[in-house]
Amino acid sequence: GNKREEKVMFVEGFEPTFHCSNIMVEGDIVRILRTYPGPWRVYLREVDAEDETSIDWVQIGSKDLMMSKTSEWEEATREGGDNDGGKLFDYGIPSYDEIGKMITSREGYVPKSLSERAAAAFTFIKDTL
Repeated sequence: GNKREEKVMFVEGFEPTFHCSNIMVEGDIVRILRTYPGPWRVYLREVDAEDETSIDWVQIGSKDLMMSKTSEWEEATREGGDNDGGKLFDYGIPSYDEIGKMITSREGYVPKSLSERAAAAFTFIKDTL
C-alpha cells in the first residue's frame, strides 16, 4: 500500500492524552485543554480589573473527543483546501469559530474595543516568548 497513508493511519491511531494550546479569539486569550480520558475544555483568561496581577482561567465550554473521522470532518477538510490529505485528524478539537461562539454567547458579553484587543495581543505575545 501507500507508505504515507500507512504512516498517517498509524499516527491517527493514537488518542491525545494531554493537550494544552493558547490562542486569541475575539480579542480574548483562550486556553484549550484535554487530559485523558476527558473532553476538550475551553478556558477564558480573566484579569481582575482592580488587581491586574490576579488572573483566573474560567471554563467557558467543552466538546467531546471525536475518536474517528466523520463524513462532516472529511467534507470540511476538503472544503478547507486539504484535498491532498495533508491535514491530520484533529480529534474534534474546538475550532476558532466554535470558541468564538462560546465567548460571544456568554451572559454579559461585550465586544472588546480595538485598543483592548491590541493590549490583549501584546500580553499574549509577551507571555508566549
